[in-house]
Amino acid sequence: MNNRELVVQLIQQDLKHSQLTETLRHMGLDDGGLYALDLITIVAQLMEVPPHQMDDFAEVYGAFLDEAPQYPTTYLGEVLLPVAEECYKKLLGCLEG
Repeated sequence: MNNRELVVQLIQQDLKHSQLTETLRHMGLDDGGLYALDLITIVAQLMEVPPHQMDDFAEVYGAFLDEAPQYPTTYLGEVLLPVAEECYKKLLGCLEG
């Protein structure tokens, strides 16, 4: 598995986790961020994001996490793979700009 595939899989899992936490929040079980995985830190390290670009990077990443609950929830999160790939492309764009 190469670095790109690993990053996309991490993003996909973070999107799936976002679906879970948002569903729990709608049920009145707000964790207040206690169970956040903070995978963005690992993704940023793997993508070698310079500190001065972290704000834009986090904004794009967070927008995708916010949109994740709009997609169907599946056992393996396969519906989220194209979303994770799009997120990866946008994150790369942050680094190029």
